[in-house]
Amino acid sequence: MRLRQYLIEAAQTLQKAGVDSPRLCAQVLVEKVLQLDRLGCVMYAGRQLSAHEIQTLNTLLARRAAGEPLAHITGSKEFYGRDFAVTPHTLIPRPETELLVDKAIEAARKIIDAADRQGLRHAKTEGTPAGCGPCFADLGCGSGCIGITLALELPHWQGVLVDISPEAVQTARHNAASLGAQNRVWCLPGDMTRPPLARGAYTMLVSNPPYIAESERSMVMGEVLEHEPHSALFSPRQGLAHLAAAIQAAAWALVPGGVLLLEHGAAQGAATRRLLREHDLFEAPVTHRDMAGLERCTVAFRAQG
Repeated sequence: MRLRQYLIEAAQTLQKAGVDSPRLCAQVLVEKVLQLDRLGCVMYAGRQLSAHEIQTLNTLLARRAAGEPLAHITGSKEFYGRDFAVTPHTLIPRPETELLVDKAIEAARKIIDAADRQGLRHAKTEGTPAGCGPCFADLGCGSGCIGITLALELPHWQGVLVDISPEAVQTARHNAASLGAQNRVWCLPGDMTRPPLARGAYTMLVSNPPYIAESERSMVMGEVLEHEPHSALFSPRQGLAHLAAAIQAAAWALVPGGVLLLEHGAAQGAATRRLLREHDLFEAPVTHRDMAGLERCTVAFRAQG
C-alpha cells in the first residue's frame, strides 16, 4: 500500500470510531512512524509502505480508535511552539492555556518596566533559587509546560515548579532538561495547599489547578476521564478548593506588587474574582477570555502597601 492510500483509509477508520480531527490524527501517526514532517508526507505520498511499517501504524491507529489520546501515543504535545513530553500522570497541555502564558508574559514585562522606571533591582531573596533574576512559582505544574515556557520566554526569570505527583515532577524535570531550562527552573514535589514557597519571595505565581466540580463529571469527555489524572482535574467545593489554595499561597509568597495568574473554568470567573477580593491583598482582578470567547484566566496584582 502506498502512503497516500494509507492516509485516506486511516482517516476513514478514525472517523468511523468517532475520533476528532481524523485526518490530522492519521497524519501525525504517519509522521511519527515514518519520521517525516508534513511536507515529507506530501513529497513521498507515492512511497510504498513496508509490511512492518503498516503493522506498526495499524497498532497505533487501533489505540487512537479505542480512545487513547494522541499525545499519549506520540508521547508529546506541542505547547507555545515547543514539544513537551506527556504521560498519563500529567494533563495534556491545551491550546487555551497559552492565554495564561500570554498574560503572564505581559504582566512580567509590566513589572520589569515599572522597576526599571523606579531604578529598582531584583535582588536575590532568601528561599528562592540562586541567581539575580526575579522568581516565579508554578503550582500544579504537571508536564511543566507553563513554567518552562515562562522561563524560556522571560530569560532573566527563574521558577519553582511544584506538583503533588512525583511522576509529574519527573516529567517536568525531563522537559526542562530537553528544552534547555534545567538551570532556570526547579521542579519540586509538593501539595499546592501547602506549597514549599518562602514568604514574600516571588514576583509572580501562576497556576492551572484542578477546577472541575464533581457534579460536572458527566460533562467531561470520556477520553479525558479514562486517560488523564483525576487529581489534576477535579476539585472540592464546587471546583473552587484548589483555586482558593492558589490564592492563599499567593497571599503568602508574593512580594508587594507581584502578580497572580489563575486558569479556571469558563463559569468560574466571577467566583475567582470573589475569592481574590476576600483577601484584601489583591487589587481589582481582571478576567480574560480565550479565543472561543470563554472566561479562561484571571489576573490580580498584590497591592503595594
